[in-house]
This record gives sequence, structure tokens and C-alpha cells, in this order.
Amino acid sequence: MHPVTQENQELAKVITRSERNRAARVRRSRKAWGVAVIVTLALVAAVIYAGTELQRLWHESALWLTDMWSYAQQLDVSAAWLWVFAPLAFIASLTLGVRYWSRARTPLPPPAPTVKKPPQRGLFARPVLGIDVGNSQIKMVEVVPGQPPRVLRYAVVPTPRGSVENGLIRDAGALSAAISEAVSRGGFTTRRAATTLTGQNLMLRKLTLPPMPKQELRAAIDWQIEQVLQLNREDTLTDFAVMPARAGEPNTLILVAMQREPIINFVDFMTNAGFEIIRVDIEPLAMFRSALLATQSQVKRGTHVVLDFGAGTTNLSVFREGVLQTARVIALGGNQLTRAIMVEHQLDFEQAEKEKIEHGLTPDCPYFSLLAPVRDRLFGEINTTVNFYLTENKGVTIDTVQVAGGNSLLPFFTAQLEESIRHAVRSDQKDFRVNITNPLTRMAHGVSAEDLDWCGASLCVAIGLALGEVVL
Repeated sequence: MHPVTQENQELAKVITRSERNRAARVRRSRKAWGVAVIVTLALVAAVIYAGTELQRLWHESALWLTDMWSYAQQLDVSAAWLWVFAPLAFIASLTLGVRYWSRARTPLPPPAPTVKKPPQRGLFARPVLGIDVGNSQIKMVEVVPGQPPRVLRYAVVPTPRGSVENGLIRDAGALSAAISEAVSRGGFTTRRAATTLTGQNLMLRKLTLPPMPKQELRAAIDWQIEQVLQLNREDTLTDFAVMPARAGEPNTLILVAMQREPIINFVDFMTNAGFEIIRVDIEPLAMFRSALLATQSQVKRGTHVVLDFGAGTTNLSVFREGVLQTARVIALGGNQLTRAIMVEHQLDFEQAEKEKIEHGLTPDCPYFSLLAPVRDRLFGEINTTVNFYLTENKGVTIDTVQVAGGNSLLPFFTAQLEESIRHAVRSDQKDFRVNITNPLTRMAHGVSAEDLDWCGASLCVAIGLALGEVVL
């Protein structure tokens, strides 16, 4: 059954409007009863105070009750008024309390099931802006949910050098100017944005806990974070996913943690830039959404490596049955290839970048001897990470490697990567392959044919951010 259809059926089971109104009346009744009790207690105290004052005057003047009023006028005005109106207010509040208490005894209806409202689609769907701030480029994509999702606008501008390093903002002024340029160039109609700051290292741990109720699981995880992983809860943001298990079996879960301060600072920065940040995501999940769309959910089954070959870093993550298993940021990217050409041939960065894009990793190109050592270091880090995961998970095999990022389009890159991984993991699977992820092939868009491959690979993270929970 399609998830949206299933959610619509769940929405039909929500309590009716009349039941919701009755529940609201009961809540108001209970609030009124509480207020009545408080007012009554306050008035009783006031009556006691006023009565004490009048009793003192009564004894001092030895007057009868009929003469009390004349002496009550000698009191403070507030005390005299309290003496007159306190009994009436007491009776009124008591009557009100009894009335509402009788209503409050009506039992509440059963709680409505927690149902996530499906995203809007079609004519009235609200667009979302995916913002990917990288070391080399700032990429923005405006996407409208639908079947298929639709790209309205996009913009790519260079990230000012030194303004962002490894997920930290170093020059807020320069970065703000670049983001304003991207907004102006793209002509975006919305400021509702989902974003991520690339280069942030994630800490992923697989934990095994004894069977316990879900309400106790959070406390157990908090204890694991502080005592076992030695992380300060105040300095980290954490989330977890529980793996499916049979009743009575231990709980196996994947814990994700990252530093809190860079994320909070980045959200504040983007808010000050005029965006309404509706979600801050991690890059592996955004990449996986794009891969889901590009492969028509095929990567939701089996084990897949997702690779974002960026300019400053390469982000590697492993997903098994649609659940993130491990993630790593490798401090090698396309810029290292560019600098190898730049230094040896004394070219400026733009010229060296142009030569890299034109020749890539072609074995007979004039720069291959310069690029091969950088390539080998990158492939070595990738293979080490994949092999470590396979060692920790006996019997698991890698089905595909989904590659994205502008540098993934370099000539011969995917072919050489596939050969390297096959050799490293000793995979003889005939269907093992390395694919370039291009979500635009499953979206409505206005991208020209000559730009389609580059845009699809380069905008993968930004598109995945904008998609959010739309890909089903």
C-alpha cells in the first residue's frame, strides 16, 4: 500500500469533531474548577481577615451586630468591601465550582493516534528550499512536493575561500554576502529552508540493550551516551534508530551524535540571513533520499555505500535496509586533485580546475602521474572504511556504491573506483556496480540536456534536503 494512502486511512480513524469539542469542553471545565478553588481559598482568607478586624472593633466598642456597619466604615476601604462582597463571591464561586466539577467528571475520550500529516501535493503544495553550504560551493534548490517532485529554481555560487572550514563558519560576513548572491541569482519564492553544513563529523555507534519498554529506552540511551561513550549531553545533539527485533530479543540501535554548538550557530546564522529553517539534516540522510528517488527506492533493500565526492571532503556512509550504519568524512576531495596540477604546472586554480575536468583520471592524460597518488589515497580510505564495516558485520555484502558530487563526473573515476572496491572487498558479485546518482532523472525540471548530468550529481545533497520526507 502506498504510504500516503495508508496515512489517509489512519487520519480517518482520528476522533470526530464532536468528540474533539467535548474533550475541549472538559478541559475548559477542569481549568475553571481549578480557578474556582483558588479564588475560593483566596476569598476565604480575605473573609477571615475582614472578620478578625470587625471582631476586634466589636469587642472594643461593645456594640451589637446591628451597629457593625458604621464601625466597618472606619476600616480600610478594601476591608469593608471584602466584608460586603466576600460572602456573595464565596457562594458564587462555590456554585460555579460544583457546576464545572460535574462536567469534569465526564471521562475524556481515548487519545487520538499519532498520525503524521502527509505533505501537501499538487497545486497547493508549499515549496521547500534545500541549502547545501559546502567548502567550495553554496547550492540552493527550490523543490515542490509531488509525483514526481518538481524543481522550480536552483542556484550555485562559489563559497568564499576561508569562510567555511570543516563545517565551521570562519567568515560570517563573506558567507552572508555569497548566500545573498545565490538568493538573488536563483530568484527563489520561498524562505522555508532545510539545510546542512557539510564537513561535520558524525559519531555513529551500534548499541545493544536488553529488552525493555520504549519509555525506558530513552533513559537507557542517555546513560549509554554519558557513561559508555563519554559524551557530554549538553555539548552534543543525538538521535537513534531502533533496528527491527522479535519480542524478547535485545534492542539493537544505531546512535548518531554530533557537536551541538556548530549546528546552533549555523541555524542562528541562517535565520539572521532571512530564512525560516524548518529542518537541519545530516548529509548522509539527504544523499540517501536523492539515491532513493534516483533508483526508485531500490537502495532501500540490501547494503549500499553512498559517496559524496566533494571539493574539500568526501563523505562516505553505509546504509543497510534503509538504515544508516556508519558515516565518515574523508579529508580528501576534488581540490586536492586540482592543487596537484596547479603546483606542478604553475597554473592558477581556475586553469588547473579546467584541466582536471577535461582530462579527469584518463590513464594517458598528461596529468595522470600527478593525480594517481591522490586518487590512491582516497580509494584507500574508502576501502578501509568499507572493509571495517564488512568485518564488523559478517555475511554482509555490498550491493552498490551510489556516487554523487561534481567530481564524480571526472572521466574514468567511477570505473576505477568500482575496480578498486571489487579488489579490496574481494567481491565477485556480477551485479555489483558503482552508479552516479542523478535524482533529476525522476523529477520534473527545466534543466537543459547539456547541464543535466552536472546538475544532478552536484545538487544531490541540496535536492535531498528539500525532499525531506517527501520521497516515499
